[in-house]
Amino acid sequence: MRKLVVLTLFIFAPFVVKAQMDGEARLMEIEASVLQFITGNNAEDLNELIGYFRPAEGDALADRKIALKQIKEDLQPFLGDVGIEGGPEGLSFFFSNQEEARVLKVMINNSGQIAGMRLDIPSSGFTLTVNLLPQLLDSLEDAGYSGLLYARKKGDGLIEQAFGMANPGMGIPNTTETIFATGSRPIDYTVAAIQLLDQQGELSIEDPITEYFEDVPSDKQNMTLQHLLTGRSGLPDFFDTKEDWDADLAWIDREEATHRLLNIDLIFEPGTNRQHSHAAFGLLAIIVEQVSGMDYYEFLREKFFDPAGMDRTGEYGETRGFSIEDFAEGKGPQRIGLPNIPPNWGPTSWLIKGSGGMYSTFGDLRKFYDYLRSGKVLDEEHQHVFRGESVQLDGSMRGFELFSIHYPNDDTELYLFLNELSDRQGIRDVFRALERFMTE
Repeated sequence: MRKLVVLTLFIFAPFVVKAQMDGEARLMEIEASVLQFITGNNAEDLNELIGYFRPAEGDALADRKIALKQIKEDLQPFLGDVGIEGGPEGLSFFFSNQEEARVLKVMINNSGQIAGMRLDIPSSGFTLTVNLLPQLLDSLEDAGYSGLLYARKKGDGLIEQAFGMANPGMGIPNTTETIFATGSRPIDYTVAAIQLLDQQGELSIEDPITEYFEDVPSDKQNMTLQHLLTGRSGLPDFFDTKEDWDADLAWIDREEATHRLLNIDLIFEPGTNRQHSHAAFGLLAIIVEQVSGMDYYEFLREKFFDPAGMDRTGEYGETRGFSIEDFAEGKGPQRIGLPNIPPNWGPTSWLIKGSGGMYSTFGDLRKFYDYLRSGKVLDEEHQHVFRGESVQLDGSMRGFELFSIHYPNDDTELYLFLNELSDRQGIRDVFRALERFMTE
């Protein structure tokens, strides 16, 4: 049974209007079906996706199938990273490799049917300079965006500025201390936990998962922790089912998550391909608990958060003593709770534990990465994964985005937190412009 926690400082709203829930559930189903078709290899994926379209017969149906197969083929070179956004017209899928990107627009009508798909090439964007950074934030705020930007380039601090409103209904502006939901950023916490346990000799990254689970199905017996860490496990990206009222927030416990993950169909044989999987980090989080004998979140607090001084980081469903004024409210297509902030989303479900379900600030995230690279917790061998160059984008349907750049060897880093986006395509141009500026 799901445990509902009533918080003193927040209005906890676990239920929303049924029509709204039905609409969101439908979006989640379409999202999963599109991703499975584009990234999977099962011939039935096409028929499942066709079922979400407006009805068509004869030549029209045949032409639709041909068009979808062509879209799938055209997207194969761009499957390195995938981002998803919801909007008034439907869903946008952002596929990119290290050099190029494509946007798949999925238009959805009022009946919850796919009305059409279009594959776009993102615009080339614009050029930024140091002097233009404050003007960029003014322009973003004028256009209806809210958030925070921090940038340091080759050791020089360039900007640390909040903009827009954390909670417009209460007249609370964003500040440099505002707490934001951080999307999939906890993946890095899980990676750090596995690296630490490997360093301590409690596990080996090369271990097969059969070392940690009984009755592993034959298709997964060769799956290793290294496969899970590197996108080579063959697990699908997510493992929610149509019975879950929300793909992120529906409550399942560790036992149910373990059962689903061990019995879910793979999209390829472990080690034979590469595709990012949030689900893989859920399985790693389970292994962290089994090996350490500690709760996953408590392990993170004891080993990383508290020693690093991360006092503004927590899980969904908990306040950690903060007040409503401390949190940014998400202004996304999905809004859960009044206001739409992480403490009102219920305890972090094992649907996303290990790859999401947490909140933080840019200051706390900086402390986390600085601590990992300090040599105080991870030795040189095990901190190498955090010393490489990285460009990351994390977000959620509830209105939060986190874009970051790390070039540790050049003492270069950037964080752009957003809790309100007025133009989802336009913000991608901003991300690309910031990346060009920070890495040129």
